[in-house]
Amino acid sequence: MCVIIHRLYGIEPTLETKLKTRGIKDSEDLLRACRTPREVAELAQTSGLEVSVLMKLLHRAELARIRGIGETYTRLLEEAGVSTTRELAATAPDDLRVRLTRVNASKKLVGRIPAQAMVNGWVNKAQRLPSAFE
Repeated sequence: MCVIIHRLYGIEPTLETKLKTRGIKDSEDLLRACRTPREVAELAQTSGLEVSVLMKLLHRAELARIRGIGETYTRLLEEAGVSTTRELAATAPDDLRVRLTRVNASKKLVGRIPAQAMVNGWVNKAQRLPSAFE
């Protein structure tokens, strides 16, 4: 699923402008521009970002490829310790939903915790999703 760049969790207006001047208008453009470590380093340098910050954005763009994971659920997943599709793929869905529930009870990040079927679908999709990185 493709997300307009400003809807990606963590994108501030100045960064959005920098990315758009490089032809990156959505999450898929960002992933295409950063398939290799060299491309990541080049984009980080030309956009004035730390590589670690850009990698976090790339992982969020990769999570956004999974239907139902938008800005708020990305934040909830990160708070529950899941920041990448690999981590999501390796997580037991039942345990993940419990963690999401606990995190949201303390931090009040979302109005509604995703249903177990949705979490199952996320994990299943993450297990089948090819990595965007080489």
